[in-house]
Amino acid sequence: MRLAPFIRTHLEQILDEWDRFARGMPPALALEQGALRDHARGMLLEIAADLESAPTAAEREDKSKGKAPLAPEVTQAELHGLSRFSEGFSVTESMAEFRALRASVLRLWGATHAESADVIRFNEAIDQVVAESLSRFTVMKDRRARLFQSLLDTSPDLNYIAEPSGALIYANPAFAAAVRLTQAELSDADFFQLAQEFIPDIAAQAREAMRSGVTFRGEMQATVALGDVRTYEYQLVPVCPPGGRCEAIAGNARDITARKVEEDRIRRRASHDLLTDLPNRGLFRERLEHEVQHAARTRLPLALLFIDLDGFKEVNDRLGHAAGDELLQQVAQRIKRRTRVTDTVARLGGDEFTVILTDVTESQHIDTIAATILGDLREPFALAAGEAGISASIGISVYPGDGATSEELVVNSDAAMYAAKSAGRNCYRFFTAAMREAPASLGKTP
Repeated sequence: MRLAPFIRTHLEQILDEWDRFARGMPPALALEQGALRDHARGMLLEIAADLESAPTAAEREDKSKGKAPLAPEVTQAELHGLSRFSEGFSVTESMAEFRALRASVLRLWGATHAESADVIRFNEAIDQVVAESLSRFTVMKDRRARLFQSLLDTSPDLNYIAEPSGALIYANPAFAAAVRLTQAELSDADFFQLAQEFIPDIAAQAREAMRSGVTFRGEMQATVALGDVRTYEYQLVPVCPPGGRCEAIAGNARDITARKVEEDRIRRRASHDLLTDLPNRGLFRERLEHEVQHAARTRLPLALLFIDLDGFKEVNDRLGHAAGDELLQQVAQRIKRRTRVTDTVARLGGDEFTVILTDVTESQHIDTIAATILGDLREPFALAAGEAGISASIGISVYPGDGATSEELVVNSDAAMYAAKSAGRNCYRFFTAAMREAPASLGKTP
């Protein structure tokens, strides 16, 4: 029996033998048995038809080299190549299928037949099938590579791949722009040296990622065009084959400046007074607690000034709430300009303000600040609705003499403020033990 009719007669037997081999390859394990046999059956029938044709010597030579003209319609071999690419087969695995197909046919047929011409023709047909399958496989692989290249090249993220030594394998245009180099200059660049400007321990991070096989994530800041400082979220991904040493480090850096600005804005809204942009009651409490602990460690006193405006309600009633808001904003600025960067000025609400004076080495400093603030607040305020005049009453408590805790300082400075009100306003008073029974408002929860 010639080979062509043998293939048709024993088609299922050949496919059974081939199937046992093909299903042992990892990508094929997830496929249904019928899907594995479909294209192989079609290719065998096409090969049988080819064996029964009468090609010229030149056509046979081209076919043996896999260079025969492609069929006008898509062949089973091309469909096989497309299918195997989609299923995750490598070129090596796909070619191994053809070796198994060749061996399956020749092993079953060769035991009882010796038609050398048919064997030669069969090998030529197999070579052509391999070429057709590989051409489709290659086309799809090249297309996918182009698409991924386009995706990376047009991405605003900084994408990169480097050797474990640091030699750059790939960097996209966004990366080149960030490090102010051309693509040509990047070909000889060292990734770790470039990134060290922004991430001093980048090499150590990459080594740890490759050692552990775990992606490293972090944040960095970089100065880009026109001196603009941007914040990036980056990752270093070890590229390690199963059971092997890491062969590269890949990753990207994404500009998260806008997100950081929004997060800061949200945090600030939660901790600052919207009208004056001063710390609000919650942040004031945190700062005071922190400063009390600091004073306990350094043994340097701190002073808490509670400021309540005199005459604010009258201005609000006479000129309106908009004028009242404008007045509070100007009051905040006048108080703030008399304090140091290390001090805290806060607005608790309404017309109540506080000042935390830290590291007070001389008690006279407290008197000077309080008197200066009183003088500043007595000066007229130029508002859009007209001129306004107010004053202030200030109560002062000092750590540790007037309280060992933040709560005691709050209550006692509030009592001292009421003493200043009772003394005729427009003055300041230090806390004394006699004031303990005075009303308290600052210590209350808003």
